[in-house]
Amino acid sequence: MSGFRSLTSVLATAEPMLIAVIGLLVLVIFGLLGMAFVVRRRSRVVDNITDQVRALPAPPPQPAPPRPRPRPQMIRGGGGGGLAVATSTAMVCPTCRTEFHGMTYCTRDARRLVPPEEMLGGPLRALAGAKSAGLVCMACRRAYEPGLRSCPHDGNELVPFPVYNATRPRKRGTTEPAGVIARICPVCGAKYDLNARFCGHDAGELVVIN
Repeated sequence: MSGFRSLTSVLATAEPMLIAVIGLLVLVIFGLLGMAFVVRRRSRVVDNITDQVRALPAPPPQPAPPRPRPRPQMIRGGGGGGLAVATSTAMVCPTCRTEFHGMTYCTRDARRLVPPEEMLGGPLRALAGAKSAGLVCMACRRAYEPGLRSCPHDGNELVPFPVYNATRPRKRGTTEPAGVIARICPVCGAKYDLNARFCGHDAGELVVIN
């Protein structure tokens, strides 16, 4: 009888501890379940945001700016010109101030062409004609640098270009290209406009094509 009482007293003493342990375990289980729920909810939120970002339309690509096409420059000027040469190098005659492209000599007066920058420090000052433009032979119309007195080609006296330009006989339509290829260089065979007089490559005097 006394053993039964001792067992009862032990159970009565252990019952509160057992309840406390069970309660603690229940709290731990609920805490773990709550943490798992929170983590799972956060992962769903992150997945939703990622899906929304992926669903956004991509920005349209910026079109590349068009590249400008290089325009071939043609021979121009009042020298009768030669054949149209597609090049980007501009040269100027120091005597008549005519601009050529792809030539070495002026087709009007056979003078060697120079870059515009070499003429009095720039093309604008060169066109103003602040200094002497050179000397011209009245007979053969060839131009030379200042300093000579007679034409090395035929021995005639040279005159300044302004004097030559003011006293030469005016022929209508001889200052601009005629638009007709009617002259040829007997040296190199290059063909030129009807109003050209000299070859722009070797300064040879042109002849009319038969």
